[in-house]
Amino acid sequence: MNIVYGVSGEGLGHVFEAIEIVALLERQGHTVRVLTYGDRAYNALKTFHPTRIEGIHLFFNSRGLSLFDTVFRNARCIPFYFKHGMRLKRELAAFRPDVFITAYEPFSMLVSHFLRRPLISMDNQNELLHLREKPTCDRPGFWLAKLATRVCTFGAAYYIIKSYGRAKTDRKNVRFVSPIVQNEIRKLDPSYGPHVLAYLTKPNPGLVELFKSLDETFIVYCHNRVGEEGNITYRASGPCFLRDLSTCKAIVGTTGFSLIADSIFLKKPYFGVPLKGQFEQTLNAFFLRASQLGEYSEDASKHELERFFRDLPKYRERLSRYHLDPAEQEETLVKLLAELEQGRAPEAIAACPGP
Repeated sequence: MNIVYGVSGEGLGHVFEAIEIVALLERQGHTVRVLTYGDRAYNALKTFHPTRIEGIHLFFNSRGLSLFDTVFRNARCIPFYFKHGMRLKRELAAFRPDVFITAYEPFSMLVSHFLRRPLISMDNQNELLHLREKPTCDRPGFWLAKLATRVCTFGAAYYIIKSYGRAKTDRKNVRFVSPIVQNEIRKLDPSYGPHVLAYLTKPNPGLVELFKSLDETFIVYCHNRVGEEGNITYRASGPCFLRDLSTCKAIVGTTGFSLIADSIFLKKPYFGVPLKGQFEQTLNAFFLRASQLGEYSEDASKHELERFFRDLPKYRERLSRYHLDPAEQEETLVKLLAELEQGRAPEAIAACPGP
């Protein structure tokens, strides 16, 4: 099959997942054309010769997610698609795609409908549309996240939703799956060393200052800062990260979906510090607390972190009982592609209003 795969360039969770998925699809004989945006995503996917497009990035200030900056600074997408939109559509039509996959990337969704080809949505954000209990905090953030999810994944024939809790649904075109774990992480032999791994997607000076007051050793990954400062070692992204992840005693960090999945697979307790105003991160943090596999706080205190470290044995015991199938997402996608290839899913393709 010829497959167009649109990958969100905001963060690297979808990107690392795409590396695994595209390699798998190519091994099975499919031809995959990747669309993505942003320097980090484009460079990480260079092996697959991606087509560079424009997409939405999130912008933060000292108070958290800035809706004004996010809207204003993403206005560059408009002239890009006025100039290149029709050319990209013609190029994709010439590729003769059989199916589109979107990992929260809206341009691939739009072209799939323009070319009348089936669309598979594969993300964790769609779980927001299936929550039985609505959150009682940050309601504007919740409704904004739901709206963005409906827009980015509208009209898919199938929804593969990565989930820790697996909400109930009667929809036949929805599959809840365990999140994928990269092969290089599956191969690790984890142990509990003396250090805490801190992974921060945005600078958090207050949290770093808090680390200095604790009787713990921290290895901090944040914006490629490098150096030593008391009980803190700063490291840039690179090959050391997997070693530090495999041997850490616990993780403190922003609550991106992929790193939490890695922590569960490796049985590492996680203290989440969600980015303010980004509801997906808040939802992931809620899961940590509700499942008792970790804890979270938007403004962590010394007392909260000390209590978390004191309770590490309790979290490890619960992690030992939690099952995460790192291959379920891949297996589900392969099965759906086979159904589409054999023409056994016409009803799902026809009835695609979205969740």
